[in-house]
Amino acid sequence: MLKTWSGRGRLALYVAATVLGIVEAAVLTTDPYEVAGGVALLVGFTHAASIPLALRRPVEAAGLSLVAVTVAALAIVRQGESGWPWMIPPPTLTQLVVLVVLTLVAGWRLAAITLGIQVAAGVVLAVVGMAWNDLVPSLIEVANFASLALLMGALATVARRLSESRSALREEHERRSVVEEKARIARELHDVIAHNMSLITVQARSAPHRVDDVSPAAEAEFAEIADLAASALRQMRGVLDVLRTEEGQSGRVPVPDIGGLGELFESARGTGQRVEVRGDLPELTDVVPEVGTAAYRIVQEALSNARRHAPREAVGVDLTLGEEDLEIRVANALDGAGPAEATGGGHGLIGMRERAAAVGGSLTAGAVGGEFVVEARLPDRTAGRTPSLGQDKKSQDKKNGRKTP
Repeated sequence: MLKTWSGRGRLALYVAATVLGIVEAAVLTTDPYEVAGGVALLVGFTHAASIPLALRRPVEAAGLSLVAVTVAALAIVRQGESGWPWMIPPPTLTQLVVLVVLTLVAGWRLAAITLGIQVAAGVVLAVVGMAWNDLVPSLIEVANFASLALLMGALATVARRLSESRSALREEHERRSVVEEKARIARELHDVIAHNMSLITVQARSAPHRVDDVSPAAEAEFAEIADLAASALRQMRGVLDVLRTEEGQSGRVPVPDIGGLGELFESARGTGQRVEVRGDLPELTDVVPEVGTAAYRIVQEALSNARRHAPREAVGVDLTLGEEDLEIRVANALDGAGPAEATGGGHGLIGMRERAAAVGGSLTAGAVGGEFVVEARLPDRTAGRTPSLGQDKKSQDKKNGRKTP
């Protein structure tokens, strides 16, 4: 709770303590109390000093305040004033501030113990001062002070709980920010490294079957390359497990966009994967950059999933650019039991959904009619974008059911 009393709050507390000390000392020297000036100054400033002391040493501050307020009561016991021993305005106000600060800094238990000791001392003082003050009114003043202190303590306890809740929320937000950053880094690793390592593994294993006249030594070399790539991929996935994240982004390499899809498809075909692209690919100027990046990563992950779970099946890719949305559909026939992620789980699907959601879109994935289908709809909103005549013609042709040449 010391952080709560930093800066201006701590300065304001010091100023308030100084003012209370001056006021208490000044009032004690005036009529009707007429306490000697030296005693009044000692009592007033000692009592007020317990307020800032409570920030660092709350137990010592509680004891000092009890001594000071008791001495103040004894100093005016002969005056027979109403409010004795605990409802004399200056000492009472200072003691209430001490109890509030103790509640905020150390919690309600220390403040409650301090108040309990003060109430017990008040009863003793009421009995001792019977020669100058009526017992019943003195006990009533002790009860009045206790009631007022309990009310202030309850308010201080509520304020402390609210402050602790805000601090807890702030810490939770910071913790979640760290977790999300770790997730982002892991997704970067997956997109940049896992995809390419998977390609290397598939290419190395299939090279002897795709290339003519491969010598046994070269075939063994290819097998070793595939094994090393697969081992590196397993180790990297172990790192991702440590980070406790999903997959999906890029780091210090150039950010991919919609224009890189052609190269992505050729890279996949180089591994022996059959990729069938239907329709024309959107141009760079047709799609806003963040949507283009999301589309690239979604298609990349969908191809990787198909290559892992249905390597013998062809993959169909449809990209349709409408007036407001870019629609993506990647489908492949289920191979055997089908992908492990067909139920909707898996890190890759989570990463794809996050990418779609990040640009305001949506993504669904699952088994449909013997195929595993990934469908994404990404809103392509560009401020002030005016479609070209060619794009208008494409959109109109789509509406009329004509194929654009």
